[in-house]
Amino acid sequence: MKSAKIFLVEGKQKLTPMIETSYVTEDNLQALLADYPDLIPGDQIDLENPRRWLLVARELGVPGREDENGRWSLDHLFLDQDGTPTFVECKRSSDTRSRREVVAQMLDYAANGTSYWKMDGLRQAATETAQRSGKSLDDEILKLIGSDDPVQSDQYWRRVEEKLKSSNVRLIFVADSIPSELRRLVEFLNEQMTTVEVLAVEAKQFIGDGVSAIVPRLLGMTETAREIKGQTNRKPVGRDEMLANCSQEAAQFVSYVLELAEKQGHTIYWGTLGFSVRVHLRGSDDLATLFYCFPPDRFQVYFAHLPFADEQISDLRKEVLALGSFKQTSKTLTMNLSAANIPQAREAHTLMERRVRELSFGNGLFAQKESL
Repeated sequence: MKSAKIFLVEGKQKLTPMIETSYVTEDNLQALLADYPDLIPGDQIDLENPRRWLLVARELGVPGREDENGRWSLDHLFLDQDGTPTFVECKRSSDTRSRREVVAQMLDYAANGTSYWKMDGLRQAATETAQRSGKSLDDEILKLIGSDDPVQSDQYWRRVEEKLKSSNVRLIFVADSIPSELRRLVEFLNEQMTTVEVLAVEAKQFIGDGVSAIVPRLLGMTETAREIKGQTNRKPVGRDEMLANCSQEAAQFVSYVLELAEKQGHTIYWGTLGFSVRVHLRGSDDLATLFYCFPPDRFQVYFAHLPFADEQISDLRKEVLALGSFKQTSKTLTMNLSAANIPQAREAHTLMERRVRELSFGNGLFAQKESL
């Protein structure tokens, strides 16, 4: 099979042929991507608002369960200006593994990363990556989002957390050549998954007469996929839309959570799918998230932001788990709401509000209304 060519134009008459050439090793491609993130063509992903990138880390560990540091290693984790976690795996066309195996590997990374990554760990990894380049992470974030307000840096990480919690992520396969089988898999997944964007980037390398060029091309973003993603990812969801996307039982409980949050003066943060309920605790600059709700029926109790002793948080988790119907993940207890377990959900909500108030008063932290 003959290699493709492009031509470098020099002056009026000279054309230098450049021959398509494979990368020497997979690591060569990975290193180029880390140094030049724009090889992921953000303008081809979003024509109206091209994606820009912040590298969190190369070879980032992905746990397979809560007590692990890293069962697998993701080639790159990037964040875009909206805080969307972007998983990137690099493969050379000479990689002989089946296309299904490559896709399954990426889905493993996404499923486990969204469940078990801790925000402080991701933030530390991004800090170290920036420092190795002689840069400040906060400065890089403000540059990424186009702001000069330092407060926006913490708010940005809140958005990252929100997107991880709601599995609003992007998966990208990068290779010098994308086989037709992989392209069909990517297009199918991207059209079927509403919160997960699945893409491929074909980054062909051309070399000739001492010069080289890389030509990236986005694959997988069909018109059907653009329409589906546009319906879910462009703006925060509102109360009416959120309730309409919930089951009847879940909608009643969600209304109950929202009404109590408004009554107590809590902060309600709306994401692209659902919302979180946050309280302010004296002695902490951050809001502490207590609850998440996502359609059609997901209710989550969250512990990572509570500024209490580990033993106190562990005891509180056990109290909520004892109510039944919750599943454990890292820092989170999750319930899929139904007519049968709504009473436990209400009890868990009341328990968390009461116990956080008691612990906060006991630790001198609480700064909310006494009618909580």
